[in-house]
Order: sequence, then C-alpha cells, then structure tokens
Amino acid sequence: MKSKSYFLFLSLISYFLFIPTPSLAEDEHNYSILLKKGTDFNNIKNELQQGGFEITYEIPEINLIQVLGTDLESKNLNHIKGIVKFSESVNTRNPKSKNVSSSFSKQNEVSADLWEYQWDMQSITNNGASYNVFQGSTNVTVGIIDSGIFPYHPDLKNSLLPGSKNLVPKGGLKGRESSETGDINKIDDLLGHGTSVAGQIAANGLMKGVAPGVGIKVYRVFGSTSAETIWVIKAIIEAANDDVDVINLSLGDYLLKSGSYSHTGRNDSVEIEAYKQAINYAYKKGSIVVAAAGNDGIDVNDQAKFHEVVNANLKTSNTTVSGIILDMPGALTNVVTVSSIGPTGELSLFSNHGKDFIDIISPGGDFRLLEQYGEDMWINDHLIEQEQILTTNINGGYYYDSGTSLAAAKVSGALALIVEKNNWKDQPHRAINHLYKYSTVNNPLTPRQKNLDIYKALFPHS
Repeated sequence: MKSKSYFLFLSLISYFLFIPTPSLAEDEHNYSILLKKGTDFNNIKNELQQGGFEITYEIPEINLIQVLGTDLESKNLNHIKGIVKFSESVNTRNPKSKNVSSSFSKQNEVSADLWEYQWDMQSITNNGASYNVFQGSTNVTVGIIDSGIFPYHPDLKNSLLPGSKNLVPKGGLKGRESSETGDINKIDDLLGHGTSVAGQIAANGLMKGVAPGVGIKVYRVFGSTSAETIWVIKAIIEAANDDVDVINLSLGDYLLKSGSYSHTGRNDSVEIEAYKQAINYAYKKGSIVVAAAGNDGIDVNDQAKFHEVVNANLKTSNTTVSGIILDMPGALTNVVTVSSIGPTGELSLFSNHGKDFIDIISPGGDFRLLEQYGEDMWINDHLIEQEQILTTNINGGYYYDSGTSLAAAKVSGALALIVEKNNWKDQPHRAINHLYKYSTVNNPLTPRQKNLDIYKALFPHS
C-alpha cells in the first residue's frame, strides 16, 4: 500500500430492514387521511381543526393530510364528507444493520486511488471503460430521498446542487427529536445511509460512482431515528416539483394492503394509495422513480414468509398482521425495482426477489464468504473486500457496506446517464425502455432478470 493521508473506514453494515411500526402512544396517534379528488383541501383542513385535530403534515398535490388525535376522536373522521379513508400512520424504521461484530471498526491506509477495491463498479462499467464514454454532468439530477448527506465529503461536494430539502418536521418523529428544527435547509446525515447511497451514484474522487459527473439533490426524511412514511411520500412530490430527473428510493416499507393489524383492525391501504398517487404524479412530471427491494431474502410472492418476518418484528408491540403484505414502493407500477447480486453473480443472500416484482439487478454485495469462512478469516484475510461494497461515509472517508440500497443507487445513476446522453429529459418511458432493452446483460444465475451494464447503456441503438 502506498502511504497517503487518507483512510479507509471499514464497517460491517448489512441488511437494511424497513418495516411499518404502528405508533405505540397510549393517548394520541397520527392518522393519515386520504381525501376524494376534487375535494376542497382547505375546507377539510378547517373542519378537522374545528373537530379538535392538529394538522401535522399535508400533501395537497395528492389530497393527503396527517392529523394528531385520540382513538376516540378518530371515530369522528368517518362522518366527515370528502374523506375516502384513513388509518393510523405508518413509521419507517431507520436503516439498521446486523453487525457481525458490533465492536469491529478499523481503518487502513489506502492509496490515492480506490478503484482496485471497487469490484462492483469494475463489473458494470467494463472495468471503467464507461467513464471514457460518458460521465454525465450537472445538467441531469438524481434526487436522493434518504437520511441526508455529509455535504463536505470530498468525493460528493462538487455534485451536490442547490435546492436540497429537509422534510423532517420540527420535533422529528412524534415530537421526540428535539434537535430537529424543521429547517428546510438542514440536510446533514445523522445515520450515514444517505451518504453511502450518494457515493454509489456520483462519487468522484478517491472512489467512483456510476455517474461521477451528474448532479444530486438530497431530500432528507430521516432524523436520528425513524421516519413517517408520509415524509417519504412528500419527498417524492417535492423532487418531482423540482424537476429532478431520477428519484432514488433506497428505502421502503412492508405495507399491509388488505387484512388488518390486530391492535387497530386497520391496514396500510392509505399509505399504499398515497405512494401510488405520488409515484404517478412524479412520472407524469417526467421523473423516473427507482426503488430498492427489501433486504430479508424473501420471495415476495411467498406471503407466509412475509408474515413470519413482519410478525417477528412486531412481536415486542404485541401486534400481529393478517392479509396481503407488499414490499413497497417496489411493488407499484411506474417504479424501477432493483434487487442485488454479489461478486459471484448470484442473487445476494439478503435480497428480496420474485417473479413480476424485480425489474433489474445490480451489485449490492453479499455475505457468502463470511458464511463460508467465518468472521475472523473474512476480516483478517480481506475477504470482506471481495464481496462488500466500498462507499462514502459521514466522516469524509469510506467504508464497506451492502444491501439493495446500493444496488438501486447504481441503477439511478445509470438512468441519469441515459436521460442526459439521449436528451430524454421528461421522457421517463424512453429512458426506462432503454434501460431494460439495451443496458443489461444476461446472467444464467439470475435467469428471470437481467443485470445492469453501464457500458452497454451508453452506446447508440436504433
């Protein structure tokens, strides 16, 4: 290794788990309310306030309002004309990790060029040849809906465009995050996830993202804990209104389409419909929405497995679910849904998958070598470098990470390149069709879906 003043920070981060977490407050809850199209939005707001509800969040573009009220007060919502349906609001947990060793954290000196560590980028850029064809420019923008960004990272700061927004309201989740001021300009990443995703798209320094020349805007929806799903939906609308070309959602929820949660008797159909309307709104505005599949290794067509995972995570709240569960927002139309492969070309052990669900596959890392050789050899013999993904972190350095989040980010970067190179701004259908038809390679290990190939994507096709 050449001695340099930069350090490589390694962390064992893996399965990002996003599940709906019903509020556990004893007296008051947030309720998501979907209004009929054509309803006078402000009149309904006034009626809700007169009925004792506090308006906590609103998205007028899709007729969605969130209120704070008691269970008893919520019964009155059934009598307000103009309300299609309502339910207790869903929380999206922050991107958690299953650390193999929670105490493991080390730093290695690295050379001035980290390309040798980026097996994933090498595999989808024809060993870097795509960078010589086209790297993109800030004339095209990827909107990253996530936990924010470390705006001073040397590999990212030149890609960050004006206009990023914080969508976390004052007080944060349920008013319990006192450091959250609601300042729209507060985009600092407290979790690290958004910064790692940004590195896969646009890093241009010691490491390279898929599209090192493109611009990025950040839409922060996580504070230091969880997020309300309505904040994510609001961010989709904001990004579309800002004329963002590609919207990256390296997050998601397991939402209950039908049936009910045992403690409320309701499901998540309001959030599902709101997601659907927001994504369709973005598509009509000319934005492409890319979403990561979940990270539980589930075939999404296996509802029994879905119930097992969700019920296990709801166990502490003495809640169970019954009904149809969706991996959202990837289950919706007008979404490019991405799963993950590792260095062998096999589907990553953690990646959700399923017929008629996944649209494209991209490298997101794996844990096969860890399972085969154990943690000590994985670390000491540098096997971690062979199957995890190098990316940017919030201290200005780099670390190893994995998940469908990183796979989705690569696809978002690829679509940004396709849009700009072909002058297809506000033509999402053309860019998406090009991605599926000309930007992939067949992989016998994933016969249902094709794998991303940036180099192929950049050549003209008739």
